[in-house]
Amino acid sequence: MVKTKIKHRKRISKKHTVLMVFGGVFLVAVLCFGALAGVKIIKNSKEPKIEEISDTNTAEMEERHNTPAPQQAIDENYTTPGNEAKAKTDELEKKQQQVEKNESGLRVANVVLNTPYVAGDKTIISSVLTNIVEIEGTCSYIFTKDGQSVTKITSVLPNAKNTVCEAVVLERGSLSSGKWNVRLEYKSNLSEGISETQTFTIQ
Repeated sequence: MVKTKIKHRKRISKKHTVLMVFGGVFLVAVLCFGALAGVKIIKNSKEPKIEEISDTNTAEMEERHNTPAPQQAIDENYTTPGNEAKAKTDELEKKQQQVEKNESGLRVANVVLNTPYVAGDKTIISSVLTNIVEIEGTCSYIFTKDGQSVTKITSVLPNAKNTVCEAVVLERGSLSSGKWNVRLEYKSNLSEGISETQTFTIQ
């Protein structure tokens, strides 16, 4: 009888031990799972919500894209730099078309020969075509004195309103001393003209 009770108690003790071991393992597993879940929650809370931000930005961009631009009042007198330049070009072309033509069908260039002036040992003669704008042409300065004739040829320097003939610079000794006459003869494929004569003195 006593031996039976002892055996019975030993069986209960073994069962109790097994249950405690399983219980401990289960408890440890629950704690580990809870800890991992907590770490994941904390990590997710710190990470930015990329999808939400992306959706918000996309919505804002779509709204801006679909929103019509505000209409500005149109001022009839307002001109942009491009329109202003075109207007000036059109006006210049109109003036060019109105230039008188000679018997050869060429436009008559209004050639103005500036008064020659002395700067040190140099004498400078310049001229301008006031009524035409051209990028190609020949400017011939013709100097005459007592039957002598000297020609100096220069190119044109066009600008927005007229055409300038490149100046002639006479060094001392390039012409003999005395009183000289000079005129400019201009010729291109479209225009030609002759200036009045100017007189200057070489010392």
